Amino acid sequence: MPGRFVPASGGHVPVRVRGFLDASAPARAAHADRGFAVVLARSEHDVVKVLDGGTVLGFLPPAWSQLVDFELWSCEQAGEPALARAVLEGPAGERDLFVMLDWPRRRA
Repeated sequence: MPGRFVPASGGHVPVRVRGFLDASAPARAAHADRGFAVVLARSEHDVVKVLDGGTVLGFLPPAWSQLVDFELWSCEQAGEPALARAVLEGPAGERDLFVMLDWPRRRA
């Protein structure tokens, strides 16, 4: 899937995707030991959607939506989808979806 990973550093903080239903997990996720790519997109409600193709898997919490907003805008301007690495945690049927993000660097 062509696109740009957000954040550019690859991220390392697992952020729980709100509204995720285990039944909507993509089939490829079951065999993705190191995670799989999902698309992040801004929505009209000021929260970021987590997508697999045309399927909305859930939403980032509002605070995280604000943190990644500029990077998503930058991807939109470049005509590239914003990607994030996603992982599933928990037993089948009760799994949670997390995307790997990164805290912004503090300015000195």
